[in-house]
Amino acid sequence: MKVSRGRAGVSEVVAALLLLSITVGVFGVFYTYYISGLNSSGGSVAKGIQDSAKATGELMSLVSYQVQGSTVTLYLYNYGLQPITLNPPQQAFLVASGSQQSAQSFTLTDASSGTSISTIQTQKLAELALTFGNVPNSFYVEIMDSVGKSFEFQLSTG
Repeated sequence: MKVSRGRAGVSEVVAALLLLSITVGVFGVFYTYYISGLNSSGGSVAKGIQDSAKATGELMSLVSYQVQGSTVTLYLYNYGLQPITLNPPQQAFLVASGSQQSAQSFTLTDASSGTSISTIQTQKLAELALTFGNVPNSFYVEIMDSVGKSFEFQLSTG
């Protein structure tokens, strides 16, 4: 019986050592993979930040607006990192009560100089005049830029 206990004790020790070595080995593999991933991702983290800035670089705010008859004038400020190029009237819509109408005319000017532009530069204010067939009391205007990003502004005449 002592022999049996001796073998049982040896096999338990061998099993514990084997389990410990497997655990340390697996931990070593994951640690090496993690450290090499950190070292190689330094450039990709910076690239990811740049890509994220480019993706969100088009940021535009509605500063003010006027509604006179069928003309809606928006004063837009580009506070993003990228210039914003706006498309012609077929990419500007007035939406109200589930119906949508395209702008009949589309005039974009630099608010400080009054010159006609097609692109709102960064940190610049622009005036966008849109003419629609009918302007209801409450509506929103949706504008698509040249890369397909949509800007929506909730407006009312009252």
